[in-house]
Formats: sequence, C-alpha cells, structure tokens
Amino acid sequence: MYHIKTLFFVILFNLVFSIPSLACDTRIILAEVDTISLDQAVNRIKKNSKGKVLGAKTVMIDGRPIHVIKVLTKSGRVKRVRVPTRPSKH
Repeated sequence: MYHIKTLFFVILFNLVFSIPSLACDTRIILAEVDTISLDQAVNRIKKNSKGKVLGAKTVMIDGRPIHVIKVLTKSGRVKRVRVPTRPSKH
C-alpha cells in the first residue's frame, strides 16, 4: 500500500508542476505568431491617411519582412509608407 501511495504522489506531483510550464510555452508561441498581414497594414493606412492606396507589397529590409504601401496624397504626391510585419518591442 505504501508503494501505491508513493506512486500516486509522484504522478500527482509531476502533473501539478508540468501543466503550468506547458501553458507558459503556449503563451510564448502565441506571442511569436503576432504579425501584421499585408491586408491589415493596408487597412491601417486607409484608415489613418487621407490619400488613396495605389499598391502594396512585402519586401525584405535588413533581413526582416516589411510591408511597403504606396499612397497618393491629396497634394498629388506618391508616398511610400513602411509598416513592419511585427510590432516593435519596447
């Protein structure tokens, strides 16, 4: 009977201390997936600027993907807006 109680305690101990670590790993993975799609970037520019979006593409700058969006301003100039695919970390 003593061995069964000990085995039960060991199993319970492992479960209690392994579940929080699994939850922590899940949070880290979810945080790493937090990116801005090209459509989301275009929608932000449309909402925050008075100009017309002419085109958008994703390019690599310094090894990181950046969304580049061409906007025609009210004054008739073409402006290129860069939007990082990952939010900046402070």
